[in-house]
Amino acid sequence: MQKSKKEDDMSNSIKCKKCGFENPEGLKFCGNCGAKLSVIIEVHKFEVLAILHITASAYLLISLISSYRLISIFSNALVGERNILMILYLVSGILGLYAGYEFYLGKVGRYLKVISALAIIIGLVSTSLLFWAGLAVMGVIGPAWIIFLINAWILWKERGRL
Repeated sequence: MQKSKKEDDMSNSIKCKKCGFENPEGLKFCGNCGAKLSVIIEVHKFEVLAILHITASAYLLISLISSYRLISIFSNALVGERNILMILYLVSGILGLYAGYEFYLGKVGRYLKVISALAIIIGLVSTSLLFWAGLAVMGVIGPAWIIFLINAWILWKERGRL
């Protein structure tokens, strides 16, 4: 069943808050009472990116706090300097929390894309290094780097809307 032109126009109408009159789309003032019409601006929120960033950052920060000694042992075996991995975890965690919060608010921009990409790259590198070092010592570290791969894929997929 096809809609008539009048029904189609009414589906795209703006209701006046003052008098309740249904105004056609595109008007700035009510055709009945002259009150200014408020236009609702739809903000795209990037909840998936926000959740992935916050989850990955929380993982990094919790594992940084809870397993400082374990990370120190593996990073010593891998790099020789235990603080490098700790700093990478901290930087990626903070950048990821910031990016996740901004994405949740619906903010976009080149600066936020760069922050997001940095958080993902640093997190991917640091968790991958720790994972491979953990495999050398009986595989006691989980594959957290997978979260960052998924996050990178979603960021790449959404890059046009950001």
